[in-house]
Amino acid sequence: MNESEDTHRPGEEPGALAPDEVPTTPAPAVGPAPRRYLRSRDDRIIAGVCGGLGRYFDIDPVIIRIAFAVSVLFGGLGILAYLALALFVPSDDGTGAPVEGGRGREIARILGIAAIGVAVLSAFGILVAAAALVTGLGFGLAVAALIVVIGIVLAALSFRGGARWLIVPALALSIGVGVAAASDLDLEGGIGEREYRPAGAAAIPADGYRLGVGRLAVDLRGIDWGPNQALDLSARVGAGQLVIAVPSDVCVVADAHVGAGDLVVAGQQADGADVDLTTGDGATGRPQLRLDAEADLGQITVVNDDRADISNPNGRWDDNWDDPGYGDREAQRAANARACAA
Repeated sequence: MNESEDTHRPGEEPGALAPDEVPTTPAPAVGPAPRRYLRSRDDRIIAGVCGGLGRYFDIDPVIIRIAFAVSVLFGGLGILAYLALALFVPSDDGTGAPVEGGRGREIARILGIAAIGVAVLSAFGILVAAAALVTGLGFGLAVAALIVVIGIVLAALSFRGGARWLIVPALALSIGVGVAAASDLDLEGGIGEREYRPAGAAAIPADGYRLGVGRLAVDLRGIDWGPNQALDLSARVGAGQLVIAVPSDVCVVADAHVGAGDLVVAGQQADGADVDLTTGDGATGRPQLRLDAEADLGQITVVNDDRADISNPNGRWDDNWDDPGYGDREAQRAANARACAA
């Protein structure tokens, strides 16, 4: 056979290249799939929002849950953001792809869980307030005994699987008692509206006036104030408003305190938490009212004005919370300065 003649294997086309001689085209490189935020199917407490965010940003979901909880203290925007993500972001089907279909059921489930959460939080707040109120009324030992009973029941049921839901009311009651104790809340003295207009100094109770919750008004302008008279008065409100009125020529020597709220004494004003306000300290002017006034939560107003109306026609103890408006404050300051310097 001539060397120039074509040779080929059986079954091959003349001139075909051998398999190891066929040029190959490299396959295009495939990069990592883009990350997509999906709510977690497995790491979830309510709707998997925090679990999905933790996986997306590669951080511990607990940190995100804490951030959402803290956001409640700043207007609750975190709750709105959580609900928006829960409603509009699909859930992971377990393979990294979004769950298809069933969106209506998912939304209804999330809204149901949110409604239950709001109800639980509301009940928790009511229990806290109730425990604080009962403690302030002088029945703190009863609340403490109830907490102890709940603890005993929890311990007893722990051998039969437990009843962990009892932890929630026990915690709420404990918070209420703690808040009342820390703020020295004292609501003894009844609830409602009291208004007193003693005709003379002898008509004033030796231990002064006291009200638990509501509005307490004492008008001392009907007393015949002698030129050398000095009258001691104690008045206290647990939660509400305390209003005291004296003639404009009476020197008001006051020691007033509010745990949280507003003070207006003879034209001087202060507000905030744990606030004290003193007037006429060391004054020798007569006639003189030596006042010891206190409110745990609310407002104290002492009016040295002959014409100011301290009645409460609307039947509300919190009227004019920010600005009582009982006469001219500047005029009252000037009148008290004159009376105490006399």
